[in-house]
Amino acid sequence: GDAGCALARLTDAGAVEIVRAWGLTTGAAGGGNACAAAVSPAATALAGVVVGAVVVDAKTNAASTSIISLETGAVVKTTPPVRGYAPADHGVVKRAWLSSTGAVFSTLVVTEDATLSAHGGAEEIRGERLWSRDESLALAGEVFFAKLPPPKSAAAAAADDLRVKPSFAERYKTQVLALKARFNQAKQEDIETLTALRRGRGAKLLPTRDLKGLRQQIIALAPSGAITSLHNGDGRVLWRRFLGGGTAGGGEYSYASIEKWRPTGDHAHDSEHALVLGVDERNDRTRAVVVDLYTGAIESDVVLPFATAHYLPLPSAAAAADSKTHEASAALLVDAAGASATVFPDTEEARVAAHVDRGVVSFFTVDQSANEIRGYALLPSSASAAETKPSSAEASAFPSSYPVAQTWSSLFPPESGSIVGYASKPSDEVVHSWTRVLGDRSTLFKYLSPNVIFVAASPTTFDVAGAGDASSDASLASFVLVHLIDAATGRVLYRVKHPEARGPVHAVVCENWVVYHYYNTRGGRFAMSVLEMFDDAEHRKGLAVGELMRSSIFAGGNDTETISSFAPPPLRIMGQSYFVRPAATMMTSTYSMKGVTAHQVLMGTATDQVVALDKKFLDPRRPSRKPTAEDREEGLVPYQEVLPIFPQSWVTTRHQVARLRGIKTAPASLESTVLCVAHGLDFFYTRLHPSRSFDTLDDEFSYLLLIATLAALAVGAFVTHGMAYSKDLSRKWK
Repeated sequence: GDAGCALARLTDAGAVEIVRAWGLTTGAAGGGNACAAAVSPAATALAGVVVGAVVVDAKTNAASTSIISLETGAVVKTTPPVRGYAPADHGVVKRAWLSSTGAVFSTLVVTEDATLSAHGGAEEIRGERLWSRDESLALAGEVFFAKLPPPKSAAAAAADDLRVKPSFAERYKTQVLALKARFNQAKQEDIETLTALRRGRGAKLLPTRDLKGLRQQIIALAPSGAITSLHNGDGRVLWRRFLGGGTAGGGEYSYASIEKWRPTGDHAHDSEHALVLGVDERNDRTRAVVVDLYTGAIESDVVLPFATAHYLPLPSAAAAADSKTHEASAALLVDAAGASATVFPDTEEARVAAHVDRGVVSFFTVDQSANEIRGYALLPSSASAAETKPSSAEASAFPSSYPVAQTWSSLFPPESGSIVGYASKPSDEVVHSWTRVLGDRSTLFKYLSPNVIFVAASPTTFDVAGAGDASSDASLASFVLVHLIDAATGRVLYRVKHPEARGPVHAVVCENWVVYHYYNTRGGRFAMSVLEMFDDAEHRKGLAVGELMRSSIFAGGNDTETISSFAPPPLRIMGQSYFVRPAATMMTSTYSMKGVTAHQVLMGTATDQVVALDKKFLDPRRPSRKPTAEDREEGLVPYQEVLPIFPQSWVTTRHQVARLRGIKTAPASLESTVLCVAHGLDFFYTRLHPSRSFDTLDDEFSYLLLIATLAALAVGAFVTHGMAYSKDLSRKWK
């Protein structure tokens, strides 16, 4: 209760008897009240049936275990305090388990930040734990890549390179062992030596960023507020921060959102920050924390008097600073009631950005319980969103919050089924080309609206009782209805029905295409479909590449056209369907730095693995007939009803990521390389090369073999030159 917590037992007479009571502590997530003790389940010992009560002393930051007999209520034993349980670092003790061997007791403790520790034996007498491990990564719900700090100076960078640079003997030994391994001639000890040489030396483990963007940190956020930074080179922990403990204002926060952030005044873009949002729904408040991703230090900590449901970055704030990293410095936080959007942070720069973007900001919600999609926008005002940036005097009068109104809704009737899947575009999508050049040199213009969302509906239950032919009725009731909707206006851009199919449906929206996965009931197999959207306006039809080049040259690159969601052009939709073997649980797409590299569709499977499908196999223009010369020039693969999955398509190879929860990708500075991490109970990291490594040499490249080849070519050229000279001389003497 509000006064405290107690351990009670039921007597033989049926009465409830209080065995022991404790007060409340303020070390819970967000500073809320929680029981000061964690009581273990009952265990049998020499003293009878006992429980262990773990209590943390906030003054000494030490935890002690009291062994309490449930038969007498007396404390049988109190273990010595174990250090290292500061509430600000770990929160309160949430769970405890007790085991005994004779008169020796051992305790397993789980703290609020998901740290698992064991007490007991001789280590406990010295006030230390037997062992401890961080399990917050297994609970991480949000994961993304961030840059490592730059070297402090050019001299420091040179010193790091010299420190990790292998000697000539090490390089020679590494090349020899790599050559033996390539031709399957290496023994087990050779493989171990090669692995040790590669790990012991090399720049990939340095704690600073590199020019290629291959060294980065992986940031993971657990719902308890534990933030962990991992080095992607070897997975070691760079820093860790627990946000749950020691926050003024009370409340129990659930942290489910972390976004890249740029603090106000950081015009050099030389730092990495993140905005973490924790929501306390019981007390209707939000905790907004800005964290320095280089060190884990908290730079600002604000409690807002409402529960945040949506985070809306303001694009003009990033554009004003010429940011190319899509890091927002201002945002709108929409409360859970959907009544208002509050400017964060409450600064002049943020209010100006909100004023400029107030006419273009919109968002949507998917209510699967009501089978409805709703669109929202800021209430219109008399001023235009496209007006020039106001002066400082005018900016001080701008409001810090804006009312929100529902602008459209789309209710799916019962005959359409229930919403079984939806997807939208990422806000930081990079597109290299807005056209597609065909084999006959004509062009198709991609429809690249950022407001396109994918929604799929399908019957979730079949009522065929009493029907004459149950299988026939079930087949008629089995379908997937796909919608492409404009999130700004609610307009249905395209609708297609897949008969004899059912959900769940997993999809990914990228550039001008959508790929989605479902189950085909007729074939008894899983299927995937692709839809591509093109602008079919009259002045764009059949436009040749030469005309575009001339227009671009003579117009100075300024021949642009703005397309609005309120007046969309006619669309040309192309689609194709295939069978696929794995069952999908999630889908995402790869993105390179400039968007030149081809995309891959990453699919999490029911076996907790990740498979990569090249976009060229998910092309609706794949010919079902014999490819023509134009098809071959365009690179179209002949159509096959089953998507090919090669052994190298499995991103996680033979490994499984237990309870796969998400797949995150990030571009490296190299255009050919994409960083990928799959997370669940485990973390799996790798690099992807959707278009192969066209701008760098492979890590396994054998320089020794290259030198030997060049030497052999030089010797061969010298020998053949001598032979040709001798033969020519002999011919002339005849």
